[in-house]
Amino acid sequence: MSNMKELLNKRYGYFILFLFLFWLKTYMAYWIEFSLGVSGIFEHIILFINPVATGVILLSIALFFISPSLRKWAMFIMLILMTLLLYVNILYYREFADFLTFNIVSGTNNVTTALFTSTFEMMRIWDLLYWVDIMLFVYLFFYKKEAPLAEDKKEHKRRTKVSVTLVGVLLLAGNLILAEIDRPELLTRTFDRNYMVKYLGLNFFTGYDVFQSSQNSQVRVSADESDLAKVFNFSAENYAAPNPEYFGAAEDRNVIVIGLESVQQFLIDYELEDEYGETHEVMPFLSSIYDNEDSYSFENFFHQTGQGKSSDAEVLGELSLYGLPQGSVFQSLGSTNTFHSAPNILAQHGGYTSAAFHGNVGSFWNRTDTYQSFGYDFFFDAEFYDVSGDRSMEYGLKDKLFFHDSAEYLEQLPQPFYSKFLTVSHHFPYPLDEENVEFPAAQTEDDTINNYFVTAHYADQALEEFFNYLKSSGLYEDSIIVMYGDHYGISDMRNPELAPLVGEDPEEWNQYHDTQMQRVPFIMHVPGVENGEVFDTYSGQVDMLPTLMHLLGMETDDYLFMGQDILSEEHDNTVPLRNGRVVTPEYTFFEQEIYDTETGEALQDQFTEKELEELYRYRDEAREELNHSNEILMKDLLRFYNPEPLDGLKEIDYLYRDQMDVLEEHPGKETRLIEQHDGESSRGLYETDAPELEESERGASDEGSNPPGRPE
Repeated sequence: MSNMKELLNKRYGYFILFLFLFWLKTYMAYWIEFSLGVSGIFEHIILFINPVATGVILLSIALFFISPSLRKWAMFIMLILMTLLLYVNILYYREFADFLTFNIVSGTNNVTTALFTSTFEMMRIWDLLYWVDIMLFVYLFFYKKEAPLAEDKKEHKRRTKVSVTLVGVLLLAGNLILAEIDRPELLTRTFDRNYMVKYLGLNFFTGYDVFQSSQNSQVRVSADESDLAKVFNFSAENYAAPNPEYFGAAEDRNVIVIGLESVQQFLIDYELEDEYGETHEVMPFLSSIYDNEDSYSFENFFHQTGQGKSSDAEVLGELSLYGLPQGSVFQSLGSTNTFHSAPNILAQHGGYTSAAFHGNVGSFWNRTDTYQSFGYDFFFDAEFYDVSGDRSMEYGLKDKLFFHDSAEYLEQLPQPFYSKFLTVSHHFPYPLDEENVEFPAAQTEDDTINNYFVTAHYADQALEEFFNYLKSSGLYEDSIIVMYGDHYGISDMRNPELAPLVGEDPEEWNQYHDTQMQRVPFIMHVPGVENGEVFDTYSGQVDMLPTLMHLLGMETDDYLFMGQDILSEEHDNTVPLRNGRVVTPEYTFFEQEIYDTETGEALQDQFTEKELEELYRYRDEAREELNHSNEILMKDLLRFYNPEPLDGLKEIDYLYRDQMDVLEEHPGKETRLIEQHDGESSRGLYETDAPELEESERGASDEGSNPPGRPE
C-alpha cells in the first residue's frame, strides 16, 4: 500500500496506474471472454498493445483540467467509463458471441430486449475482477483518510499535456499500420467486429462504430419519398419481361442456393496438368451439372462485388442491388435498413420458409443482424455445428462436414423452402490438411495459386456428396438448385502467375485480362426440364433474383431491382462492375480506355472524338445503375415503398438461438421432409468420405442422431 501511495503522489502516478489497470483488465478479457482467433506472433503483439493507444488518448483528456483534484477525478471517471464499456461488451459477448454496436444499444429490437432482460443471467463470480480496482480506489478516496488524494502543487505545462495526447495518437497510428500490414482494408471493409477488436481494440471499435452509424444516419435522415422518383423511372425502364418458354419452369419448387466460395468460371471443364504430365479435371461434378440438359448455365456471367466480397454477392443475389462503393452493406446498413429480399418476397408470393446455413460465426459480415432484416426465418451458424478442432479452418466448418451436418436441419424445414448454403473451404489462402488432399497442386512459383486447385477439387467433392443426398432423400426432384461463384479466387496481383495455366502470356497480361477473369459460374439446375443450355448472354450477379423469380412463376415488375431476367429476350447485355468498369459483348470499358471484348485489342485510338463521346456516354449510362443502387441503400429508400406483395410482411420476433423451438411449433411442419420419412431422420442417407467423421457417421448407421453441436 505504501508503494501505491508513493506512486500516486508522483505527477503522473494516477495516469500510469489507471492506464496499466485498464490495459490489464482488457487484455485479460481478450483471453478469457472473447474468441478473437489470434494466431501467430504478429497478431499476439498487436493484441498485447492495442488497449494502450486509445487508453492514453482517453485518459490524457483529464490532464487538461486545471485543478489537480479535478484531474484525478476525471481520470477516475474515465477509467470507470472504459471499464463499463468493456464489461457490457463481455456480458453481451457471452450471450451473442459478438460486440455491442450503436444500433443495438439505441434500437428496440428483440436482441436489445434480450440483452437487458438477461443481464443477471450472464454475470459470473469472476466478474468482480473487472471492478476490483474501481472498488479499491473508491475505498481509498472516501475511507482511508491517511491516504488522501495526492495534490500536485506544480502546474502541468500545457505543452506536456499535449505531448501525452500526441504520444497516444502516435501509438494509435502505429497500431493502425500494424493492423493494415496483417489485415489490409480492415477499416474500409470492416467484415467482422471480432477482427476490429483484435487489431485495434474495443475503444477504437466503439468510436468507429458510432462514427459510421452517425454518417449513415445523416444520409438516411436527409431522404424522403421524393428521392424515389428517379429510381422508379429507372426500374420501370430497366424491367425485362419474362420469356414464356422459361416462366414458371420451377414453379412451387424448393429453392436451394449454394454460394461457391472463390470459384471462377475458368474452372468449369478445366483440366490441370501435374508434374508428370498427366491431366486431372479440377471440378468434374460441377462441370457435369453446368453442361446438364436440366441446367440453365451462363458462360459470360460476372461477379459484381466490391469490398463486401461474399456478403456483396448475397446483396446482389437476394436484393438485386449492388454493394456499396466502400465497405459492406451487411456491416454498415444490415442492422437498420429496410430490404425487399428474396426470403421476404418468396414468403409473400409463395408461402416459402427461409433458412441460411453457414459454418462460421453469425457476427462475420454482421450476418445475424442482416439476415433478420432480410426476413430469414432461420439461420444456422457456427452455434449449431461442431466447429471444434480439425473440423474447421479459418473461415469456418469444412464443406464436407458442413453439408453433412446441415442435413439434420434441412429436413426440418417446412416446404416449400428457400435455403442458402455458404461454403468456405475454397477460401484464400486455400489451406487444406493433408488427410483431405486428393488432388495435385499446380506447378507455379505461387503457393496460393498451386493450392487453389486442390481446395477447388475438395469443394467439388463436397458438392457432389450433397447432391447425392438430395437425390436419395427425395428433395432433388422437388427443388431448383442455384449455384453461383461469389467472387474471384485469384487476385489481379497474382493473375500474371496464373496466366500460363489459362493459355495466356504473362508478359502481355493487362487490365483487360484482369476484367475478363471476373467471370464466375452461374447455374440454375431444374431437374426434369430437359431444355437447359449454356447461354452466352452477358450478365452479372445483380440479375440472379429476377431470373429466379421468373423461373418460379413470380412477376418482378413491382420491385425496385437493378437487374433483369437473364432468360428474357429483352435482357440488356451490359454489365457494370462495382469498380466502375463496364463489360459488353463488344467492348470492355475502363476509365478512358476501351478494349475489344473478344480479342483484347485496345480500341480508343481507332475512334474519332465524336465516336468516343458516344461510347463514353454508353459507358456512363451503365454506371448510373450503380448510383441508383447507392441511393436506395444509403438513403434507405425502400422504407418509403411497400409494394402490394409485401403488405403482409412480418418482422422476425425471436432470436435465432431459439429457432429450434420455433421449428417444432411451425404450423407447416407436416410438410417437412422428416415427416415424409415417417419421422425418421434422413441423415442416414447422407454418404461422405470426410476423414474427420467416424466410420459410423459416414452412412446409414447415424440415422436419427442429432448433429454434433446441436443446441438442446
